[in-house]
Amino acid sequence: MRKLACAALYFAVAVSISHFFVSHENLLLFGGIAFVLSFSGLLFRGNNRLRIMIALFFLSVGFFWYFIFTAIYVIPYRYLHNEIETVVSIVTDYPVARQPRGYRVDASLLTNDQPSVGVRFYYSEEQDLKPGDVIKVTARFRRTDITDDGSSLDILSSKGIFLSANISGRIEIIESRPRLRYTPKIIANTVARMIKDIYPDDVSPFMQALLLGKRDDLYRDDVLSSSFSASGIIHIVSVSGMHISFLMSFLALVIRNKRLFALYGIPILFFYMAMTGFSPAVTRAGIMQIFLISAPLFGRERDSITSLSFAMFILLVINPYSCASAGMQLSFSATLGIIVFTSKINTAVTDSLRGNKTYRKKIPRTILNFVVSSLATTTGALIFTLPLTAIHFGYVSLIAPLTNLLTLGAVSFAFPAGLLATLSGFISRSIGEIAAYPVTIAARYIILIASSLASVPYSIIYSTNAHIMFWLAYIYVMFTALPLLKARLRQYLYPCCLALILLFTILLIAPAMPVVNNNSVTVLDVGQGMSVVITADDHIVVVDCGSSGFINAGETVHEFLLNLGRTSIDLLAITHFHSDHINGIEFLLTRMPISALAIPDPDGSFIAEDIIELARRRGTGIIYVTETLTFSLGDTDVFIYPPVGIGDENERGISVLTVGDVTALITGDMNSSTERSLLRFADLPKLDLLVVGHHGSRHSTSEELLYALAPDIAVIPVGRNSFGHPSPEVLERLERHGAAIFRTDESGHVTVYGG
Repeated sequence: MRKLACAALYFAVAVSISHFFVSHENLLLFGGIAFVLSFSGLLFRGNNRLRIMIALFFLSVGFFWYFIFTAIYVIPYRYLHNEIETVVSIVTDYPVARQPRGYRVDASLLTNDQPSVGVRFYYSEEQDLKPGDVIKVTARFRRTDITDDGSSLDILSSKGIFLSANISGRIEIIESRPRLRYTPKIIANTVARMIKDIYPDDVSPFMQALLLGKRDDLYRDDVLSSSFSASGIIHIVSVSGMHISFLMSFLALVIRNKRLFALYGIPILFFYMAMTGFSPAVTRAGIMQIFLISAPLFGRERDSITSLSFAMFILLVINPYSCASAGMQLSFSATLGIIVFTSKINTAVTDSLRGNKTYRKKIPRTILNFVVSSLATTTGALIFTLPLTAIHFGYVSLIAPLTNLLTLGAVSFAFPAGLLATLSGFISRSIGEIAAYPVTIAARYIILIASSLASVPYSIIYSTNAHIMFWLAYIYVMFTALPLLKARLRQYLYPCCLALILLFTILLIAPAMPVVNNNSVTVLDVGQGMSVVITADDHIVVVDCGSSGFINAGETVHEFLLNLGRTSIDLLAITHFHSDHINGIEFLLTRMPISALAIPDPDGSFIAEDIIELARRRGTGIIYVTETLTFSLGDTDVFIYPPVGIGDENERGISVLTVGDVTALITGDMNSSTERSLLRFADLPKLDLLVVGHHGSRHSTSEELLYALAPDIAVIPVGRNSFGHPSPEVLERLERHGAAIFRTDESGHVTVYGG
């Protein structure tokens, strides 16, 4: 069996090399070389002969399979890239509402002479679509395996979706095919509706994610979803091995006979995998459980490494592009860490504590075993997932072990009890609601713990901090060297203390060390949106925090400030209430204390009311800007001017001027006529920095403004967009007035320091 594990490992290595490092044209060459070299094993004897032949043969199989899969499912459709075509497709899942507007639906492209391929359609008007509907649409297609600059993009291709398309015009439903293959999706959607019916609105998104892996509603709440990420328990809302274990443990309580358990358990398990969409994590866990269930029936011992390797092999055969899936990498890494380390950690700690009479007398054995096993499992899972999390998501949760310990019991109850309550709802809505009541309490407890711990300063640390990466490297070197030196448990104490001292030094002391000039204005790269950070001695002012792209502007600001060693904000000013300027503010409010929030008249904006309500709950003062306000922050004065324009929300926004080491003006999205009104309203000085208005729209940054203020530097907060920002007219005006031009989409964060 271990030979099977080795073969799967080498196959996975070849597929990964093919995806990340080798062009499609060279795959046959690499595969051929590996195949020929596999015969070199004949030159050796004994086990070495077999090892070499297995390794090189399955390396060649991996290269060949990646070449064949790409040739069949990917290359034939690349001609559609950036083309507008009318196509026929079959819908494979239910539509999902997008933020801030529009919808998306997954489908399979139907062709006469080529295998079907996955495609994700985006459209604007709501339409009643369901799995099995055959639709005819006209759309502009894009490849999902590369970006515009040719770099690799693995988000959709790792799921087997190799095309995306923006639909223009209407969607024509040609027919609806009743297909058995869509039954799990239909049942999952029915169960999701029942969850919405029997659980309160604040709990329903969490329960859908916990029971079915449906996270779309959860992800619409940026604050809640980011709380799970920051607190290190996002895995509980991504159906994985833990959920499969809960399901099978529950079945084991009902079905005691091993043969009957296998007879009923495997079909139930497979159906549940289908309901959750056969994600890499749940497929990996399901295959491993099938191995574990089946092993006793065939007189085999349970071998976790073999079942894990076989699961990886199956997933990569189905879609070799899934090797780039962050979810798959994290799932396999966590499971491998648990298999290799958890038992050893648990045994070592338990043996040590058993020899200590104080612990034995003061702590009940049940509680002690629960705490030790929970921490051992969490530690084992983190050993391999920590670096992957830092690479994929740019942060590491320091609070994760504590959060997992505090929520594991509640999650262990909420999953099986939640399933029973949901099933009860199909018998009687009232019975379902009664059964859901204790689950609701458990869910609210989990959400409370995640939200509370996520708001703790330095609950997460960002990998953009070079000192943090050094600290992580030290941790891994230490925990690699000590087992090799056969160190005892007590001998881990001093290195662990040193690790904590290093961490506190990095987080608290290093950022507090004085710099040459602590006064600056930074225009952050948040994509198509805006956020500006003003540092004035020990004070922090943030102006706007939003983005219309995939970037979470609140997380970007949080990361930037933590890397400066700042854990609070003195003033957050909102120029106006458009989402590309404010949709990261709720995240920021839950992550950092903010003393005051300066805003224009919200004028009935729903999102403004949500922000104001959250700010009040967090103890943030609300300042309505109806006249010029002045804040003295050390050597810097910050002036906030009230709205001076009329018309839409862009013109009824506030503007911010800093005067000090850096004299800068931020005008939000106001147009040229409002800029002229601002010049008449306020006595504005010559500028060191102009944050170019409206992302470089041709209607802003007027000749009058540039002539009056003569900025030395102009920074354009801009990202990928369909508006043509920044416009050639604005760029030409800035050049004519002698301003040095910087763009956040080209330069990233742009910081201007005082002279």
